[in-house]
Amino acid sequence: MFTRQKRLFLILVTLSLVPVIAYAAQKDAAKIAVASNSKNATSSISNKAGKCPYYLIFDGTGELIEVVGNPYKDAQSGAGSQTAGFLADKGVTVVIAETFGEKMIEAMRSNSTDYFQLRGIVLDAVKTVLSPGNQILMKLDRNLNPESYESYRKLINIEPGGRKREYVLFTVKKGADKVAALFLSPASEKGRSTLRLDENMWLYIPNVGKPVRITSLQSVVGGVFNNSDILRLDYAAEYFVEKMEKLSDKEELSDKYVLHLKAKTKTVAYDKLKMWVDKDTILPTRIECLTEASMLIKTIYYKKTEDFGDKIVRPSVIETDSPLYKGYKSVMIFAKIKKRTFEDEVFTLTFMPNLESLRQ
Repeated sequence: MFTRQKRLFLILVTLSLVPVIAYAAQKDAAKIAVASNSKNATSSISNKAGKCPYYLIFDGTGELIEVVGNPYKDAQSGAGSQTAGFLADKGVTVVIAETFGEKMIEAMRSNSTDYFQLRGIVLDAVKTVLSPGNQILMKLDRNLNPESYESYRKLINIEPGGRKREYVLFTVKKGADKVAALFLSPASEKGRSTLRLDENMWLYIPNVGKPVRITSLQSVVGGVFNNSDILRLDYAAEYFVEKMEKLSDKEELSDKYVLHLKAKTKTVAYDKLKMWVDKDTILPTRIECLTEASMLIKTIYYKKTEDFGDKIVRPSVIETDSPLYKGYKSVMIFAKIKKRTFEDEVFTLTFMPNLESLRQ
């Protein structure tokens, strides 16, 4: 009897420690630095990330743990990149400010530091970043694709009269912001390749010379999918969740979350996204791409969930239509998605002519 009581006591003690351990893990999971105009968490967020007077640092539960003066606030040059390095050395994983310079964004990317452009009160911004909606978005990214992988895709552009134009691409991706794709067909496009590094994109055409810059709103294949859709980064790399709707009170939508996403910078293809997410699988089912004024640009539909092996279960078909291109439709069909690691050299301008060498 004593042994059973002792065993029960040990189980209860263990269970009581679970939330404590989870809380400690959450505290260590993130370290958020907010550019602030004063030392108080109720202060306004600074509009100068590189030259703000203070950074307020919070843990993964939203608790203020440190206030530091910015040693580079009076720097004549290089304040952004130096500030990014200073924060990385302090173990910061997320930086919040009203605006960031290009150099600071580049430095944060190289340090694997995430960033959010937000206005308002410091503490409110921290709550936004730590919201359940943003946690769902990050999980959704990993459910859609492994962190590093290869895949084959067929892109089909369908015109109002039924005429089709098809392309086959071999695609590789590494981390949140590196994507490259090689055209395998049709013959007229074979050997062309595209590269995306964060918000920068290039197109390589054999026998033409060096790669040329392309933009996110252009399309290397025509149709409704633009370059941003074709060279898709992690959603959490470009957007944050402003608001999350729980639709349990609407029976027909009780199995969905609705996430309202806002672009982190003005250079992202769409100012806003409205994303329907399946609660069980944490995968998107539909996305409305919107302007700042909430005008619909296009709708993207995720269909036909398929098991690709190695725990990769995701939609195999993506379709899109747009009120701007009435009667036109574009379809993207995925095949042979598999985890694979790549060297950073693969995602460089000089490697673009050599992407064929990666096919196994």
